[in-house]
Amino acid sequence: MKKENNIKKIVILITVLVLLDQISKIIAYSFFKLATHYEEISNNNISYIIISIIVVAMIIKYISSNNLFIKKDSKIILSFAIAGAISNVIDRVIQGHVINFIKIGNIMEINLAYIYIIIAWIGMAVILTKNTMNFISKRKENK
Repeated sequence: MKKENNIKKIVILITVLVLLDQISKIIAYSFFKLATHYEEISNNNISYIIISIIVVAMIIKYISSNNLFIKKDSKIILSFAIAGAISNVIDRVIQGHVINFIKIGNIMEINLAYIYIIIAWIGMAVILTKNTMNFISKRKENK
């Protein structure tokens, strides 16, 4: 029962994050005309969609497995990656491009989905570093 409850919470988190991203894009584009950059529509769009779907499926399989080594923090962080990928796939399928409206200087424009993916990368780096340090510490204690 506990595992089912955790999966429901992860699904709710992913759904909320995707909705926030999609709503932010609608607001930025429709009301404020802030969406100034679109990824070009190209034949590569379908490859991005397929790759994203495959990666999302792999992550979902990983976090929903019965593996006891997958902690709650890893599942939450990976949910951000899933939400970012799903939201940008929605854009590519419906709009034919990804709507970017958050401008970072003259360097780039992104959206919340990209921020979710960045959070996932940083979060996984922190988790992996923490786990490695714990492993090294325990190994030194056993010597």
